[in-house]
Amino acid sequence: MLGEFLSLLCAVLWAFAVIYYKKAGDHFNAYEMNLFKSAFVLVLMIPTVIFTSGFDVPQFSIGELSIVLLSGFVGIMLADMFYLRALQLIGASLTGITGSLYSPFVVGLSLLFLGEYLQFWQYIGMVLVLMGVVLVGYRRKSNVIEHPPVRGFVYATLAVFFTALGIVIIKPISQEQPFFWIILIRSFGGFITMMLYGIILKKSLSILHVIKAKGGNWLILGTFIGQYISMMVWVAGYKYTSASVASILNETASIFILILSWLMLGEHLTKRKIVGVLITITGVVMVLMLNNQ
Repeated sequence: MLGEFLSLLCAVLWAFAVIYYKKAGDHFNAYEMNLFKSAFVLVLMIPTVIFTSGFDVPQFSIGELSIVLLSGFVGIMLADMFYLRALQLIGASLTGITGSLYSPFVVGLSLLFLGEYLQFWQYIGMVLVLMGVVLVGYRRKSNVIEHPPVRGFVYATLAVFFTALGIVIIKPISQEQPFFWIILIRSFGGFITMMLYGIILKKSLSILHVIKAKGGNWLILGTFIGQYISMMVWVAGYKYTSASVASILNETASIFILILSWLMLGEHLTKRKIVGVLITITGVVMVLMLNNQ
């Protein structure tokens, strides 16, 4: 049950981080936030690795090192890039609904790369989780769309796909190599590619102004919880349970975001959203019970 607990804990931590990011988003653009998050997590991971593993550098093969760096590239840099572009094209609501493709992508990629299988009723539980998430995220009206929505959905789908790919490809390595070193190298891959992205687009690479700026405290808190603590819990969840089960439990972040938005931001909680929560919880219970039989 450790892996399942960690996957659910990751969803809760990420939900808190989203609330803080929402507050910080009133003061910074997406590029500033992403560059700061990448740099901040990398800085935190260096002393974390030294404290937990000392100065002994593990022996990563060239193949393993390449895969972990690739995970940072596709799972941090590319996923964020496509996600932000999707937000511009189709708005937050429709992009969020597309996020429900995460667990199907992980299940499919886990079958392809890892040979993992779910029981029949666990697939039913996954479908219930997706139904609940879609029901909660559904909006009758979306934001004003100035660009063709099909392209926006393609970008959103790519963002979800790269997020899933980034975690699935490092699962075998996470079972063989030191956990914190994997996080450090993955963070380095994401940070370097974010820097290259900024250089190519001739954007400012300065992040120090964020610390003193208004809203900087929300961004720092969100990054610490959502990118540092949550990332470690996220990868650990995949280490101690199957990638398919972990991905399904990660989907519950949308439900925790709903509850926290109601409690902390005063957003309205409708009957439709409550029904969505109940459906999702039912799906999660089915996955957990069957996974431990």
